[in-house]
Amino acid sequence: MTTPKDAPQDSFEVRLEWRNTDVPSRPVNQFIVSMGLPNAAGQSDAIHLTLGQADPPIVSGSPEQMEQQLRSMGTLPVETLGRYVLTRARLTELLEVLQQAASKYDHMQQQSGGLRDGNADADTT
Repeated sequence: MTTPKDAPQDSFEVRLEWRNTDVPSRPVNQFIVSMGLPNAAGQSDAIHLTLGQADPPIVSGSPEQMEQQLRSMGTLPVETLGRYVLTRARLTELLEVLQQAASKYDHMQQQSGGLRDGNADADTT
């Protein structure tokens, strides 16, 4: 990789402006992680993350009848909500942000009253 002669020598931060954030939030309860196909050196250079949502089936009756209904379904459809490709470095960043969010959530739950109206911060990388 080449660097232009007039490229800045010192690192600096650029503020991100998120766009199209008015999309509805969707619950995700299914995940698939797979490795990208190997390159010429035999190594995968990408991690593929697929997020989806499966609704529980509606079954009724006695426990035996419900079990029979579930067994006869065969498969349960999962709606794919998004597919993402991450480098290993970006996966590490995502894991760190998610761990911070989990810690913050746990801390807020321990506070009296838990999460309150609009009392959530967004972390980005």
